[in-house]
Amino acid sequence: MVALPGEGSATTYHLRPPGGGAPWSAPADGTTLRPVPVRATHATLPAGQDAVYDPRARQGSIPVKFHLDDGSTLDGVLILTSVELQWLHQQTSRLVDTHERAIGGTQ
Repeated sequence: MVALPGEGSATTYHLRPPGGGAPWSAPADGTTLRPVPVRATHATLPAGQDAVYDPRARQGSIPVKFHLDDGSTLDGVLILTSVELQWLHQQTSRLVDTHERAIGGTQ
């Protein structure tokens, strides 16, 4: 923020993007301002929560925990179609095989 209403600009906020860039202004009542969402940095699988398959919807759901930039977390669900489930199975199987070879296991 460059200037607040009442500091030489009675009716607007004067703003500049973080890291520089062209300044811009917004009405003092804040009608065009929106909070900047906190970004997710990664997601993890919560312990003890099982995936569920819904045969009618032909979708699977996997509980996940989103870790955010500010250190907070949000619980969520990853919804996968049957094609996405098959793709994820192939990918995780490949990772498990690579892990086992790296630690001297089978395959």
